[in-house]
Amino acid sequence: MNADEMFEKLGYEIDSTYEIEGHLHYCKNDEKVDFDLKRRDVFKYNLHGHRSVITMDMLKAINKKCEELGWYD
Repeated sequence: MNADEMFEKLGYEIDSTYEIEGHLHYCKNDEKVDFDLKRRDVFKYNLHGHRSVITMDMLKAINKKCEELGWYD
């Protein structure tokens, strides 16, 4: 299973409109997972700017996406 499928299974949708600005977002209700493609870091927060919980399944999806992006090379 690839990272996009893992995020979909968790109820997140990909928002590719930010790829132009160097970001890749997965959104679910008021939560967002933000991959900064230039700095190679990841943030998970709600739309009010507060941090939110990362479950083990979410961590697996994040790690898979980092692997697919080649960030472990």
